[in-house]
Amino acid sequence: MIVSIEGKLEELGPVVCVVNCGGIGYEINMPLSVTESLPDLGSPVKLFIYSVYREDSQALYGFLDKNERDFFKIVVEKVSGIGPRIALAMLSRFRAQELKSAIVAKDIALLSSITGIGKKTAERMVIELSERLSQESIDKNSGFMIKFTGSSDGYDAVLALISLGIRRNEAEKMIGALMAKNAELSAEQLVKLALR
Repeated sequence: MIVSIEGKLEELGPVVCVVNCGGIGYEINMPLSVTESLPDLGSPVKLFIYSVYREDSQALYGFLDKNERDFFKIVVEKVSGIGPRIALAMLSRFRAQELKSAIVAKDIALLSSITGIGKKTAERMVIELSERLSQESIDKNSGFMIKFTGSSDGYDAVLALISLGIRRNEAEKMIGALMAKNAELSAEQLVKLALR
């Protein structure tokens, strides 16, 4: 199983590239966001890979970020009706963190705005992944809870900021500073003020 490839960027198309690794050229499919971030031809590059092997074909999907690769893998393997092509379209339009936040927030409108995803598929995605992604966020950041045990609004606000991609320490500082000025603010008000 190939999980990463490091080599020289030999060819580059809108959603595919060729990376030469030890004299072998690997054709790698990618979302547009990755293509736009790749270096010039001939430059060294490292991509995190998701491999798909079938009886009559094999395909490699590449990402600059391990988290994006892992999110792609979860969507393809856990949500029926979404294959690699649609998952690429998702990550071409939105970053993984934006998609995770939309799934956790049950934002069906945003998810169904992606080509190839209808309302039913978006709903299926939310059902299959929202609890898992929420738990991941809590597990990764379980240490911060102590600071906000006296305020469920503060705790919820920090969690919401983390789900939007803000680092735990930054989220804690932002919410802590806002609560020091006004302890009566709701979680929604805290998040809105923190994002200004």
